[in-house]
Amino acid sequence: MIRATLLLAGLLAATSAACTSAGGPDSGRPPDSPAPAGSAAAVPAVPAPAVPDVPVLASTSDRALPVEKYLINPEENARMDRGWARLVSTCMKRFGLDYEPAVRESDRRTGQTAHRYDPTDPAVAAVRGYHGDASGDGSTPTPTESLSPDVRLVLGAGSGAPQAPGGSRTGVFRGTPIPPGGCAGEAQQAVTAGGGTFQDAQVAVDVNFGNYQRSTADERVKEVFRKWSSCMKASGFDYGTPAAAANDAAWHSPVPSATELATAAADVRCKRENNVVGVWFAVESAYEEREIEEKLPELTRVRESIDITLRNAAAALLP
Repeated sequence: MIRATLLLAGLLAATSAACTSAGGPDSGRPPDSPAPAGSAAAVPAVPAPAVPDVPVLASTSDRALPVEKYLINPEENARMDRGWARLVSTCMKRFGLDYEPAVRESDRRTGQTAHRYDPTDPAVAAVRGYHGDASGDGSTPTPTESLSPDVRLVLGAGSGAPQAPGGSRTGVFRGTPIPPGGCAGEAQQAVTAGGGTFQDAQVAVDVNFGNYQRSTADERVKEVFRKWSSCMKASGFDYGTPAAAANDAAWHSPVPSATELATAAADVRCKRENNVVGVWFAVESAYEEREIEEKLPELTRVRESIDITLRNAAAALLP
């Protein structure tokens, strides 16, 4: 979640659109190649970990992967946003401007596993196929804002963000010096003071994406994929893996076709009949747990940085 720059730039562009991925752990959609640069594009092979317990799972919407402790979840992101927005408002008032950025609110926690192995819900598959769950990420979009030139100037682009059209990284407004990065930058510095962070650490992103890739190459997962594929063929659908079905170019349409709906329905049924989700989740969790143990000191610092930002954001919201 690269928010420190992207969120601020998005606000300056007077939009509040949700950012979604085309596939992979962030979106929950099984991708052909889900990696950001430097993550899972070429993950090194490692010995397969032991998997002592394989649960029987129809979905993982109520489960959490081990790495999630070290990633900023939507509810934490919303708390950070609220604190940051309040600090922006306080700064803007020093310039005689009444403005507080609208932020996206999360009404429920949506973890990495909520849609990671989709489709898994027969009711959703029957209506949406591979077009995804209409409930999205649990966030409520805010209306588009129209910013005046004065607000745009003083708001700025945030620390490290490029200068936005009409904005300023520094300067003077009505005789008062604008802080570096504008009020957005000042608020960002305050919320992350003391070692906080607004974005997911690369080490945690690597654990998330890299072990997703490793899990799909694991023989235990490949074996249930083969069983799933045989089940799909028996229903008239020829796909080697769930990712191949989910990423079929035939589904690139505004609404799901009858064929897509039938394929997705068979996909869910075949996953359930062969416990694909249970095996996949258990194997991926085992890979993550081992890497987390190896990198625990670094990941502990990552969690501390997230907690610092959350505390600063909470303090900003105090009366």
